[in-house]
Parts: sequence; structure tokens; C-alpha cells
Amino acid sequence: MAPRTTSLHSNPDVQTPSPTSFSFINSCGADAQIDLGYGDILSQFVVSRDLFTILLINARSLINKISELRTLLLVAKPTVALITESWCSSSVLDVHIGIDDYTVHRANRDCKRGGGCLIYIHNSFVVSKVEDETMNNVPDSLWVVLHGDKYKLLIGCVYRAPSSTKETDALLAKSFAHASSFSANYKIIAGDFNLPEVNWLTSSGPQRFDELLATIDCYGWQQHVQTPTRGDNMLDLVFCHDTIPVSTYVGNRFSSSDHRMVLCSLPFSPLNTGNKQDSGSTICRSYKYTDWGLVQELIRLCQWDDYFTTDSLEALVTLFYRNVTLCLDTVAPKKIVKLSRHRTEYIPRAHRNKLRKLKKQYYSTKDISLLLSIHESLESIKRLRSQKDLDEELTALESTSKVYNLTALLKKRMQSAREIPYLLHDKVIYNEPATICELFSDWFANFSLETHMPGETAPLTISSLESIVFTNQLIVQAIKSLKPSTSTGPDGLASIIFKNSGCDIPLLLLKFFSISMDTGTYPSEWKTSFIIPHYKSGDRANVRNYRPINITPVISRIMEKVVKDQLSDYLIRGDLVTRSQHGFLKNRSCVTCHFDFFNCITSSREARKLVVVLYFDISRAFDMVSHSILFEKLYSCGIRNPLLNWLKSFLSNRVQITKVGSVLSHPRQISSGVVQGSVLGPLLFTVYINSICKCFTSGKPFLYADDLKVVYSCYTHELSDMVTKIHLELSSLATWCAESCLNFNIDKCGWICIGNSKLDLTLEINGRKLA
Repeated sequence: MAPRTTSLHSNPDVQTPSPTSFSFINSCGADAQIDLGYGDILSQFVVSRDLFTILLINARSLINKISELRTLLLVAKPTVALITESWCSSSVLDVHIGIDDYTVHRANRDCKRGGGCLIYIHNSFVVSKVEDETMNNVPDSLWVVLHGDKYKLLIGCVYRAPSSTKETDALLAKSFAHASSFSANYKIIAGDFNLPEVNWLTSSGPQRFDELLATIDCYGWQQHVQTPTRGDNMLDLVFCHDTIPVSTYVGNRFSSSDHRMVLCSLPFSPLNTGNKQDSGSTICRSYKYTDWGLVQELIRLCQWDDYFTTDSLEALVTLFYRNVTLCLDTVAPKKIVKLSRHRTEYIPRAHRNKLRKLKKQYYSTKDISLLLSIHESLESIKRLRSQKDLDEELTALESTSKVYNLTALLKKRMQSAREIPYLLHDKVIYNEPATICELFSDWFANFSLETHMPGETAPLTISSLESIVFTNQLIVQAIKSLKPSTSTGPDGLASIIFKNSGCDIPLLLLKFFSISMDTGTYPSEWKTSFIIPHYKSGDRANVRNYRPINITPVISRIMEKVVKDQLSDYLIRGDLVTRSQHGFLKNRSCVTCHFDFFNCITSSREARKLVVVLYFDISRAFDMVSHSILFEKLYSCGIRNPLLNWLKSFLSNRVQITKVGSVLSHPRQISSGVVQGSVLGPLLFTVYINSICKCFTSGKPFLYADDLKVVYSCYTHELSDMVTKIHLELSSLATWCAESCLNFNIDKCGWICIGNSKLDLTLEINGRKLA
């Protein structure tokens, strides 16, 4: 069949789509060329073939276009197709609108012409129709639940007529509120809403829509269509709850309909094989062959007029992410990739065969002596591995690039240590990735602070810092300090994007950051962090032996870098941070801390003095920071608005999602603590713990973040007086910790005497003896 030719018109809203031919095998087995005219949307299906795809179409009478829909679904194979304005009544039989491999669900309109909704769902899914009065009361709506292997998905298809009454909009608002709490993992509501007056960037519109818009916003729904679907208006919309689409694409018009088709790709499997975001796969962009020159041109060609004319921080965030994401979708679309699994240690074939034989003999004979043979074989394998490790280390040391090869070897060995195959919790072993993830999430969010009533804190200075100055040069320097990584935070943007997207990005961020600081508001989109469990020491199967490391948005780290540099300079210049603190400050480090510590001990021993060193460990110090106390301390250091309000906004209403491999936990609200892994968090903790050094007048404290050591020295005849002073200062330290809502991990606290190894002291804090 020869392709049909079509004419092109100058107006893109009324032009006939450019034809594209696709070849497939027809029912007779011969090659057939079918001209669909939907090349743009079909190319998106190729990109999204591993994702759960929803195709939204306003058909304006489907019965006379059913052949085109059947062909489109045959070639594109969407997971779900939502049809609004089907114009189907009860007189239209299922056989007339049925499509192979799909089950059709329908909401007819029998009272008059127009309206009606259809949902086509691939046969691989078990589907149930929602029997809910609140949702089914919405005219021209259809609600179904898809049952996957590991999730349930609620889908609502809605046609809101242009002449809808206020009562109809009230019913629609109630359906959004009710659907948000529906028993399903993810929820989607899509259709033709005929709301051209609404600005979805700011969720604002005429007063008659206030209730609907407020409900959508209050109950956590997000609208993801960003370009017009009919003329210059966005009428066909996709609302998501508890999930974020990988992409939302507006294509050409469907047949003679005047609406454009919308393709929404979700991060689920397109077939009923469970969630694709399991421990064996992840969704990411590949930047290997990215043309960064093209990215820079696309960013420059984006529509930025609204960005530079608005003073709304929320609108700035939405416009920035929308334009940058559209550019990235063009040059580096998202896709599902398999994660490489760490292979177990190789066991030579001879040993494998021997172990297999011994195991078989033991199970058949139950001969205990065979266990000794198995143990000997395992010890032999262990010796082989140790020899192999030693050979690798010698090879690295003998190479010309010793540092590089040793670092690569360390990373290789640490990679296996990152895997968490199981956890032991309440005497039960858990090995499911999702369960492990939730156990970590519960532990990292499981802390409570003592109630603290704000009080008067004595000012430490008469100077003040009210705001942070942002310049293009400072932002460029902050971007240069980033490592060129392709890893992303919760917002999906990697540092490599900011480093390679040209000189326009710093200018865009300058406007962004300045509005954020002037209004004292930290964008809510940045308040979600991924938490990576980081092993400390002890039993790897115990959640208590891991600390949470926050993966925050890169764009937030750029802004924090500028804030941290100026805030740190102010604190050091005003001598507002104790000189005993060596952590996270310019010209101070772990090296300077060790140098001063050993210099103090050496000087005392040269003077023939006894030296007693106390060392303390604070339990979950960064997580236990009381926000109200921290803000008091910042105020006493001269931090004023709008900077103080910005810091309050930075720490408030944060949400964390624990990530193990590619498995994500449910979100958890966080009400205390500074953000471990952020740029600004450690400096804020330094301010919080700064006054701890006032507990010591006889001892000399050394601080590196929350790692505290105190050195006491005296002559032998002064030992009794020194011990008395130690007891008094330990009491003072216990009081300070109680007032600061911090607790010691006594098991990791202790003391050591240098100069008299037989000295036996009884030192206690909070009634517990120091080891």
C-alpha cells in the first residue's frame, strides 16, 4: 500500500501531521506499510518501551476512528490508553470498539451527544472497577485499579465539559481528595478538564476554581502536562500522586480530533512482572554521547521570559526544572538499565567439586567427620583468597601509578562491602530489599527530642549577618568545585549538567538564589533527601551500625556552598567559633586537630607531668540537634533575617527517603537534626556544639565536629586535685548535654592515662562509669 501524502500548512495548530511509515506483519503474514502520521509520538514509545505508558486521547467520537486507534495501539503497544469524548452510548457494543490484547472499560453518556470515557488496559494486568460512590458521582468519569505483582495503581479517566456547573466542580474536588487516600500504591487521574484559564505553574485561576485548585494542591496532586494540547490551551491534563512520571510528552493530533495526544511514562514495568525499580534495575540518563554544545543551545532557546519577570520562588523552581528537563529529554532521555551485581568470590573448580561432593556425602550419611573435611576445604579457600589479595596489592605497589592503582583496588573491595544482603532485627533475619530499606528508614527516623522551651541566650557579638550576597562569579566558583558526576539527587539533575551546560546556568541560578534568600524561603522541592546507609563498625547485620548520609539536590549544594563560605567567614572573623573546633572550617582539619592534640601531650610529658585523656562519643549527634536551640544559638551569633528565616526554612519540613541499591522506602518526615551529607549541615552543627568547650576550664578540649577529646595534665602530687576538677567538669558536661538534647554513647566513651599505666580512676557521667 503506497503511503498517503499530506499537505503542510504554516499554522502548526491546524496543520496535518507529517506522515511516517511503519512496517509490521499483517494478518496475512506479508509486510504492510501503514501511514499513521504519528511518527513523533511513536518515537517516544520506542524510548519508553521499558516503562509503564499511558496514552491520553481526546477522540471526539471514537466509533468512526476505531480503525486508526486499533492500528496505533497495535504499533505503539501502550500499557493503558485513556479516551475522552468517546461519544459512546449503550447502543455501541464492545465488539465495535474492542481491540486485540486489550480489555476495554467504559463510562457511557446516554442522555445526550458527546462526553463518555473509555480505558483500554493491556491483558497482562488484573483489573477491577472502583466501586466508590464519591468518585463515581463525578459525571463522565471512569475509575479502575490495576493489580501488579508488587503494586496497585488507581487510574481515573475524567471528561469535564466546558459547561460544567459549580456543583460538578465540587464533586470533582471531592474525588481528588478521596482518591488521594485510596488504598493503592500509586494514583493517576487524567483526561480533558477544559480549564484553559488555570495557570498550572502557579496553580492559580479564576475564583470559581479556588476550591478545586486548593483541593488538588492540599492533597498532594501534581499536574505534569506543560505544553498546550489544543490550540494555545492546556486542556488534557495528567495528575499524579505518590509517583513522578519519567516523562510527559505532547504529540500530534489524533486523526481529525483537534486535541493533541499525551504520552505519560511511569517508572513501572510495562508488563505485569512487578515494579521495575527493584534491586536489579534503575532509571537514569546516559550522558556518554551527550552533545553539550547542543544542550547549551537548547537552554538558550527555551522560553525564559516568565522566569525573569516573576518574583515567585515557586514559579521560578517550576520554570527552571521544566525547561532544563525538556532539554535533557531531547539529548539524554531516561531509560531503565540493569545494575551490575557484585559477583561472589571465585572458588576454583577443584574446590567447588570437592565441597559439592562432601556436602552430598554429609546429607546422605550424617557423618560428623565430614564437617571437619568441609572446614579444612573452606580454610584452604580462605588462604587462596588471602594470597590473591596480597598478590593484587604487590602488583599495585610495583606499578608506576601506585596511588591510582591502590585507590582503584580499595574501591573494588569497598564495593562488595556496600551490599547489604540481610539484616537481623528482633531476632528475625530479613533479606528482602524492600524490607531492608524500610528497616533502615525506621531506624534513621526513630528518634525523639526532649521538649525545649526557648529562652534568652546571651548575645556573643554586636555585629550581625542579615543576608548572603550572590554574584555570578561566586556561583561559577561553586559549580567548578563540583565533581563531574552523573549521579543524581531526588530532583533528577546531576552535577555534570551544571558543569557542562554553559554560562547561562549561573545567570539563571543568580535570579533563583537571590529571590530565595530575599524571601527567606528554601524551595520545598529541595527538602526531600535520599538517605544512603553508611556502615560504621561492628555487625553489618545491625541497623544501629549504620549512619545516614543524605543525597541532596545538586542545585541546593551550589547555593549552600555560597551560603556556607560567607557564613563561615563571618563566624571566624568574629571569633564566634571556639579555636578548639577543627571540623568543617577553613584552614582547620583533622590534621590540625591531631597536631595540636599530640603537641599538647608531648609538651606535658616533656615537663614530666601525668596526662589523662578523656574521649567522648555522642549518639547520633547530627540527628539529635534541636532546631529551636540551634536557632537561639544562631541569633546569639548575630544571624538575622532574612538569612535566619532562610536557615529555618532550610531545616523545617524535611522529608527523607532511604535508598538501598535502587529500592526506595516510604517517605518519612524529619523534625530535628541537621542534614548529614549536605554542605551547610556540618557548619550548623559546629555552631550548635560550640559552647560545649565552656564546660572545661582545667582540661583542654579538642573538637572535630562531634568527636571530643579532653586533655588534663598535672604533676604527680597534684593528681588528687586534678581528679576533683575532672569530676566537676564531667558533671558540667552532663548538664550541658541534657540542656542540648544530646546523649553520650557510654560504651564508646573512656579515658587513658599517659605516664602511669597503673593509675586506676573511677570516672562517671550520668551515673555510668567510663571505661
